[in-house]
Amino acid sequence: MALSKKNIWEFGEGYLKIHLTNSEAYKKIKDILEIKDSTYYSKGGNIFAWDVVIKSTKLTKVKKILKEFS
Repeated sequence: MALSKKNIWEFGEGYLKIHLTNSEAYKKIKDILEIKDSTYYSKGGNIFAWDVVIKSTKLTKVKKILKEFS
């Protein structure tokens, strides 16, 4: 899963919002970065995407994790 500029938004000073569509990548990012809250998107009761907010300094780590799932 490649991360593109359309999947990243600035979210306040020093933070980024990342849009994810791979559940395994989401779980790994959430666990490694110890993210407690996230937003999810669902249709018909099925979750298909997530948004997580990270510190901008963690972007390199997120990109490294996402390379595992591309």
